[in-house]
Amino acid sequence: MVSTADTEKPSSRLSQFAYEAQSPQGLTLRGTLEAESLAAATSQLQSLWLRVLSIQHVPEQAAPRRLGVDDFVLFNQQLAHLTQAGLPVERGLRLIAADLRSGKLAAAANAVAADLERGLSLQEAFHQHANQFPDLYARLVDAGVKTGNLPGMLFAMGRHLELVKRVRFALWRVLTYPVMALVALAAVMLFVSMTVLPQLRDIYREFGGDDARLPLVTEWILAFGRYYPMILLVLGCMVVVIAAVLLLLRSSGRWGYFSDYVLLPMPVIGPVLKASLLARWCDGLRIGVASGLDLPQAIALTSDAMASPKLQQDARRLTTVIATGQKFDQFRSHLLPATVPAAIELSGQSGDLASTLAIITQMYEQQAEQRLKMIPVILTPVMMVVVVCGIGLTITALFMPLVKIITSLTF
Repeated sequence: MVSTADTEKPSSRLSQFAYEAQSPQGLTLRGTLEAESLAAATSQLQSLWLRVLSIQHVPEQAAPRRLGVDDFVLFNQQLAHLTQAGLPVERGLRLIAADLRSGKLAAAANAVAADLERGLSLQEAFHQHANQFPDLYARLVDAGVKTGNLPGMLFAMGRHLELVKRVRFALWRVLTYPVMALVALAAVMLFVSMTVLPQLRDIYREFGGDDARLPLVTEWILAFGRYYPMILLVLGCMVVVIAAVLLLLRSSGRWGYFSDYVLLPMPVIGPVLKASLLARWCDGLRIGVASGLDLPQAIALTSDAMASPKLQQDARRLTTVIATGQKFDQFRSHLLPATVPAAIELSGQSGDLASTLAIITQMYEQQAEQRLKMIPVILTPVMMVVVVCGIGLTITALFMPLVKIITSLTF
C-alpha cells in the first residue's frame, strides 16, 4: 500500500522520493525520483502503468565531504579483496560498513550499497555520490564489471592511489624543513629585535647620552623590530588569503589552471609535479586499458580525471591522431613528452600496451622521486645561507654597541 503522508503543497523546488512499485508483468521495481510533492511522484509512477507499493520522501541531508586519500585507499583495498573472494559488490560494501561501524567511510559504503539494492547500476550508484568518489572511480568500476575483472581493476586502482599518496607525502616531507627553518629564524629575530636590542639601546644612551648614535646596522635592526609585528601580520593575512583562493580554485574545478600555469613552471617543485602528473596519467591510462576500454576512451577518461587543461588538450590531439590514422611524429603537445606517444605507437603494434604503460609509469615515478631527492640538496644550502646571514646580522647588531661602549670607556 502507498504510505500515508500529510497533504503537501506543491513547491517549485523538487524533492526526492524513494519508491517500490510493480510492473504490469509483476516485476518489482525500486528506485528514486524527483517531484514537487508526494502526489506528483505517485502520479508519475502511475502514468508509467506502475502499481505503487510504497513511496516516501527522502529527507535532504548535508552533502558529505569527499573521502580523504587514506580513507579512499582503505575503501578501495577492502572492496578489492571482498570482490576477489567472490562476494557481490553490495554485500561487500555492507561488510565494509559493518567492519568500520562509524565514520564517513562507513556512511559512504552504506549509501552506495543502498543505491545498488534499489536497482541502480554500480556506475550510477557511485555517480550518486560523486562528491565523495571521483568520477574516474565510478567509470572504471563499471568497466571492470563489464569486462569481468573488477578485482583486478580495483587492485590496479589501489596501486595508482598509493603512487599519488607516496608522491604527496614525499613532497610535504621535503618542504617541511625549509618552512620550519624560516619560522624559527623569524621567531628568533622577532624576540631579539623586540626585547634585547631596545635594552641595549637604553644602556648605550646611559653611557653616551641622548645624542649618542647607535651603529647603523643596529639602527636598522631596531627599525625592523618596530615594524616586524606589522610585517608578520601582513604576511599572515596573505597566507590566509592565498589559502582561501586555493580552496576556491579547488572547489570550483579550476585548480588545474593554477597547477599548469603557476606550479609546473616553478624551477624546483615544477619538475617534480610534472613527473608525478605524467606518472599518474600513464598509470590511469594503463588501468583503463587493462579494464577493457579502447585506447581513445581510456585517454579521454584518464585526462578528465587529471583535471589538467594542458594535459586534456594533449589528450584530445592524441585521440585525433589515433582516430584519423596519422603518424605519431606529427603529434605536438603542451605537456606530454615525445616518449609517451612513441611508446603507445610501438606497443600498439606489439599488442602489449598495458605492460608498456606500466614501464612508463615506473620511469616517471622514479623521475619524480629522484627530483624530490634533489630538493633538499638545493634548498638546504640556500636555507643555511639565509639562516647564517640572519643570525650573523643579529649578532652584529647586538655586539657593535657593546664594542663602541667599551671603546669609548677605554679611550
